[in-house]
Amino acid sequence: MLVIITVTILNHFIFSSKNGNSGSFLDEMRDREIKSIISEKYINKQNHNIPFLVYGGKDSIIVYRDWWDKVSVGDSIIKPKNSLELTIKNSNKLESLNYEDKFGLE
Repeated sequence: MLVIITVTILNHFIFSSKNGNSGSFLDEMRDREIKSIISEKYINKQNHNIPFLVYGGKDSIIVYRDWWDKVSVGDSIIKPKNSLELTIKNSNKLESLNYEDKFGLE
């Protein structure tokens, strides 16, 4: 039951329009270019327990729960503009995470 609720909430926040604007979360993500270091990971308990990554000291993005253990503070985060693929890397790993993979499943 918890899984169904979580999937429904993520679907609402990630794939639907944000605050009635014409652009969806995925459209906003496509427009971002990210080349930074992850400075913090947190679960926003006041916003439906949605997981966020903070980078560059102030910017943040929503991530899927199944990505959580693949990302660490101090990792590099790279996302080209017009792409939905994040590259997470450090000296010991290289992860490709794609928002288009429904619910973060590969």
